[in-house]
Formats: sequence, structure tokens, C-alpha cells
Amino acid sequence: MNTDYAIRFKDEKLGLHWQVDETRESFDRLLNHLENKTNVKPFFEEALRRLDLDGSNFPEGMIVADIGSGVSWTSAILARHKNVRYVYAVDPSENRLYHARYVARHLGVENKVKIIPGTFLVPNIHEQVDLVVLSASLHHCYGGQLKGLFDNIKDILKPSGVVLITNEHFVTWAWVFKRMLSYAKHFKERKKLFYYPLSNLRSPDPFGGEHWRMRGELEEIFANNGFRAKFFIHDGDMCKDKPNLYQRVGWRYYHAILTRKD
Repeated sequence: MNTDYAIRFKDEKLGLHWQVDETRESFDRLLNHLENKTNVKPFFEEALRRLDLDGSNFPEGMIVADIGSGVSWTSAILARHKNVRYVYAVDPSENRLYHARYVARHLGVENKVKIIPGTFLVPNIHEQVDLVVLSASLHHCYGGQLKGLFDNIKDILKPSGVVLITNEHFVTWAWVFKRMLSYAKHFKERKKLFYYPLSNLRSPDPFGGEHWRMRGELEEIFANNGFRAKFFIHDGDMCKDKPNLYQRVGWRYYHAILTRKD
């Protein structure tokens, strides 16, 4: 299995909605995708309300690490908060980080977003932070990388710091059953389905690194790596344009707040 990062993020061709440049039109296109076509931004904002950056858990002048930040709209939103000093926006995709600079500029926080080429295993952050965010990125982390990821998080996170896992999903047995039916339907062509063999119907997609973990597995991952987690389930689906039935019954979108066990 790939030990660096998924092929998708190497010289990646981005969808038009991520291609933000200096024009207002390009930024409005991104916002339309985040707010109207999907629930991505509303779900992220719900997670931030739950986190409560104004609360006593977070100091003024806080530092944030956004790992797997993509075009870094999440980083820019965080940077706009009055208590945030700056945000490290870390991503392996050069194309995404190129557009991230324009996203930060449109949101007026270019001086508060530090754009860093990095990965789960090499985040390239050399100071401790108050908050680590993994937004729609954890499901791209291969199983063999999880310990390295959380070791890095523990290294850069202050003892009182918090981890926010957001814009993520876990799957239910209904989804696994659907995949089993799909395997049976395409049994004669099963060699083409190598990325989810019968022995492991939830193997990650080899191109994008997409993982389909169950809630119990996620709880175990967090606990085994030294964190206690509180899960919060979102009401609705990530995509507003009626996802497939198996997604509606088999996927649950959530955010989780992690604190150290020790």
C-alpha cells in the first residue's frame, strides 16, 4: 500500500469549483459549491460552533494546524476568528495550495494563513499548536499511516490542545451489504474490483485513498492513539442533490472532538 499519499493528489487536476484565482467569479463559484450544492461549509460551521473557539478552552492568539487543508477554505475561515493568531494550512497537492493563496486573499486573511507543503507523515510544522483540524482528510489516511499521523499530532499539539475531525463519514452495515451485492453482481469481472476484494470489502480506493471505516473502528483508532473522542452526527447528507440510496442509509456524516487521554 502507498506509504506516502494517494496518487490523486500528485499533479492533480482540480474540479472547476476549486480553481479559485484573483476573480470574484471564481471565489463565488467555490462558495456556491460549499454552501448551495453541498453541506460542506454548513457542516464545518456546525462543528466550529460545537468547538466554541470563544470559550475558555482556547486562548487568545491561538495557533491552528489544518492538516489536509486542500484549497484551505477551512484554514481561511479559522483565520478570520479574532482569537486565532495564524493557521498552518498543510496539504500535499501543489495545485490545491496554489489556489489556497487566492482563497485566503478573498477572505482577507492572507497574512494569517501559512501555506505549507506537507503530508500526514511529514506535516512540516515546527512549533506547538492549540488546535489541529482534519477536515475531509482523515478518510484519505491509509491504515499504515495512522500511527505516524497521530504521533505527529501529539508532537505538535499543546497538552491542553484539541483535535477536530470534521466533514467526515463512517459507514454502516447497510453500506457493507450493498458492496457485497455489488461484488456478487460483478463476480465474473471481479479482477476489476481488486480494490475491494471479498476478503475486505472496505479496502481503500487505490487512486484517492478513500477509506470506508465504521464508527467502532474510528473510536478504536482514536483510543489506540491516545485520544478520547466525542462524536456528533450531522442531520442530513454532505451532498444536497439526492445521493444514492445506499449513501443515504449507509453513510453517516459526523464531526468529532478529540482530547488527550493522559
